[in-house]
Amino acid sequence: MKDVDSDLLPELYSRQELDKARRRHRIVGRIEGIAAAVAAGTIFNFLGWIPTVLVLGVAGYLIYRFVLKPRKSSRSSAPGEEDLT
Repeated sequence: MKDVDSDLLPELYSRQELDKARRRHRIVGRIEGIAAAVAAGTIFNFLGWIPTVLVLGVAGYLIYRFVLKPRKSSRSSAPGEEDLT
């Protein structure tokens, strides 16, 4: 960080106060960065389960629909009769 010439600015804060504020700002920035990373990781971890659950649900439905469920005939024909046309 480039220091501004102290002759141009009024003395509002001492050098110690400025250094303390900079250190505190760095610590707060790091804590905010860690919190943001944890929150993003949690959200992405949760969102990762949504496609998995949807795919398993669709696969389960398709297995039930086409494999386990007995098919109903669309035509009511007697067994053994075949359409010869």
